[in-house]
Amino acid sequence: MESLAIWFQESLLPYGAWGLLALSAMDSSFVPMPAFIDLAVMGAAALAPHNAVAYGVAAVVGSTAGVMVIYGLARSGRYARGGGEGKRMAWAESFLKRRGTLALLAAALMPAPFPFKVFVLASGYLRQPVPGVIVGVAAGRTIRFGAEAFLAARYGDEIVATVQANGPLVGLGLAVVIVAAGFGFYRWQAATLSNHG
Repeated sequence: MESLAIWFQESLLPYGAWGLLALSAMDSSFVPMPAFIDLAVMGAAALAPHNAVAYGVAAVVGSTAGVMVIYGLARSGRYARGGGEGKRMAWAESFLKRRGTLALLAAALMPAPFPFKVFVLASGYLRQPVPGVIVGVAAGRTIRFGAEAFLAARYGDEIVATVQANGPLVGLGLAVVIVAAGFGFYRWQAATLSNHG
């Protein structure tokens, strides 16, 4: 699978935003490329800052499309539960039942090796509403890839080198900050609606 992923990267990345869209769809479905899409978005945006928005959008659209393929297969029963999923699947299902779209948004923000695919499968098994799945995944990926494209366009190769050297730590830090802010907003919104109810 790794050699296939490398072949796709070498074949499609030269096509710019369109290639990035295709690679993102593959990464989120059947050809995993851990951390590659993040680095591809940043590298492309650093080389061509005027196209940073296009690269970010391509990654979001492709990733969301790939996720919906896996979600659809799980929801229809064509993607059977794996015996090795165990506790991670149970945890993901519990989190999704309690938080729904917010859980998917948080999962979509997290860097590899976070088991994002487990959340996608769980949302399909639980038959979570399609609009909520799309909104959660697209919102999380927009924040993640949008931030990467902006930082790379703004700071160039310097930020790319920093992420390459400390990728998981940088991604985790960003995700924690954003998830905390999102959770705070969620609690504030819930309290506001309760007071008006």
